[in-house]
Amino acid sequence: MYYSEITKIIEAGLDKDKDKVRSFAILLADKLKEDGEKRASDKIKSIIQKKSMGGLVTDSLVAPPIDQESRMSIIDISKGKEDNNLVLSDAILSKLEDFQDTIKIKDKMNEIGLDFDMSLLLYGPPGCGKTSIAYYLANKLNLPLVTARLDTLVSSLLGNTAKNIRRIFDYAKKQPCILFLDEFDAIAKARDDKQEMGELKRVVNSLLQNMDDYSKEGILIAATNHQELLDSAIWRRFQSVVEVSKPGKEEILKIMNNMLVDFKKDFSEDNKRIEIIQKIMLGLSYSDIKNILQNLIKKYFIKNKMEIEFVELLVEIYLFKNHSNFETSDVINFLYSAGVTQIKIAEYYGVSVRQIRNYLDKETNYEKSR
Repeated sequence: MYYSEITKIIEAGLDKDKDKVRSFAILLADKLKEDGEKRASDKIKSIIQKKSMGGLVTDSLVAPPIDQESRMSIIDISKGKEDNNLVLSDAILSKLEDFQDTIKIKDKMNEIGLDFDMSLLLYGPPGCGKTSIAYYLANKLNLPLVTARLDTLVSSLLGNTAKNIRRIFDYAKKQPCILFLDEFDAIAKARDDKQEMGELKRVVNSLLQNMDDYSKEGILIAATNHQELLDSAIWRRFQSVVEVSKPGKEEILKIMNNMLVDFKKDFSEDNKRIEIIQKIMLGLSYSDIKNILQNLIKKYFIKNKMEIEFVELLVEIYLFKNHSNFETSDVINFLYSAGVTQIKIAEYYGVSVRQIRNYLDKETNYEKSR
């Protein structure tokens, strides 16, 4: 059960790597405590405490790597944070559970001579939750997330970029964590890209070598919005590959229910209206939908209202999609085509029904004249 931690402690001891010994000993102690072996856990932490010359054991982290040119950190370290509004399709959740199960049984597979990489590639459009998934997994596995900072990782001195990659992987090896490479295409571009210089292609070679070495024992997650740019050899390095796509109708409804849970909604029991909202929101990313709903909630808090109206949600969607490039008549026609009555539109704008009808008639006449 503790095969992985024990072997890593032995390896680090033979390599005289005190930081790595300490980090994995702490992980072993935490696992023992979870399994009810509190006495053994306390004994291990007591030994570490004495050998660490005081201070909190859990704060004894290896110094984070920096770019030698800029002297800036090339990683961010954070604990997995719970996102109560994270919504994923059943298919994606199933694949993530399989990835977690792979990690949990890796020790048993190693014991019978089977090697499984703990590596996951997430790809898909921006704003669809790839970074949130990395945090989600870190939270589920109770491990810190070490995120490579590509703004400082890719050095102006290209020779330093390969060294920075090596520093990040070396750092991640020294303690239990999940290594997260976001915007992965920035350092994993195809080596047959004629636009790239030879030095950048050597960076990809360095990345591949480090991934091969690290993935034997470490947990690696990478994410990209541009999977078409990735080198073909990169795909073979990942045990699991998950496409994170834009939300479908079911996910759109889940996001709305999660974010608007504290509000009454005049459309909550109206399947036709719900279907209209879903249809209009299709094609938006998770991030887009969250922004729309957050803007709507903000306005309702300002008005001190707790019942969200169908017409106001539709207006917020229209504003998001069209920014400032529209006229009042455009919004009115959009609302009417979405099933909002002329009376309700008139109430929203504070005008007479006749004025709304005039807007609609003008648009109809304009379309006929075209």
